[in-house]
Amino acid sequence: MAGLSSLALLAATASGSVGDDDFYAYKPASVACVIEAARRQRVPANILLAIATIESGRNGQRVTNKNGTQDIGHFQINSIHWRGDLAVVAQEDAAWRGCYNAELAAWILHRHLADPAEPDYWTRAANYHSRTPRFNAIYRGKLVPLAQRWGEWLRAHHRDLPVRYETGPATTAVTAAVAASTKPQ
Repeated sequence: MAGLSSLALLAATASGSVGDDDFYAYKPASVACVIEAARRQRVPANILLAIATIESGRNGQRVTNKNGTQDIGHFQINSIHWRGDLAVVAQEDAAWRGCYNAELAAWILHRHLADPAEPDYWTRAANYHSRTPRFNAIYRGKLVPLAQRWGEWLRAHHRDLPVRYETGPATTAVTAAVAASTKPQ
């Protein structure tokens, strides 16, 4: 489900007009449904779980930002997405159907990870939060270690799942640079 037609199908499924899937029920997201959302949208489960940890939203939650947009649900999906492709999705469904919120977040993440314009994988993953370099770097500094920890957890509990678990000069440099830039002066 990577194209717009698949998003329309996803919207129809959640609204109940296609199938009768408990996955889209009005309930909070769980680790199991985040893993399933990652599988359905073909993104690494450890990265999606790391995003959930950073965003730490709740079922039905809406947070108003300084710029007037809102962050919605478990994955704090920014309402700016509803000006584009997510226009076919009911915001109330995204807010109150936790697993649906997770799958929408996975769909957004999949689009960022597939973006050929950005060569760095972790920058693409952090684009979930922001494409602004400064904010992306801060988010990436949180995302990489959390993705590594979730990767370890998934390896111990779900050996069948593919995870993106990278450490290396680029990742280490990003983590060190973010840590240095956030230290008190």
